[in-house]
Amino acid sequence: CCLVRSQCLARLKKVPEMMDTILDPKIWLILTALVHAIVGIIIPTDWSKDNNKMMAGFTLLTTITMLYAGFCLDGEEQARLALVIAGPVWVWFVVCCSMGLEFDIGKEPMVMTWKENAPPLILWGLVALTGLLESGWI
Repeated sequence: CCLVRSQCLARLKKVPEMMDTILDPKIWLILTALVHAIVGIIIPTDWSKDNNKMMAGFTLLTTITMLYAGFCLDGEEQARLALVIAGPVWVWFVVCCSMGLEFDIGKEPMVMTWKENAPPLILWGLVALTGLLESGWI
């Protein structure tokens, strides 16, 4: 009984450390930047069209900004930039899904639906949320 109790207490002591890690904007900035670049832009883009190359290249600039914030900033500065980058992107995903807009830089056009866009909504939302929570603004 004492052994089980001490193991439970040891695990409970690790919870604040795990929460600090989960709520660290750095992790979400870097993870979302990589997923955004690879899964959101590089893989699905039809690179045979000049317009798609231009749009994809411009959209990839967000990845550079996010990686800069993740690796070169810390504390409240990093959190605030995470919020300023990801908050508007999350809102834009909500607007696009609400309107059912069509995204056509890929090989096949994609209608923006809630189901299809749940993963990016979650990722961008976590960047914005962790940024807000660590920003010192609330």
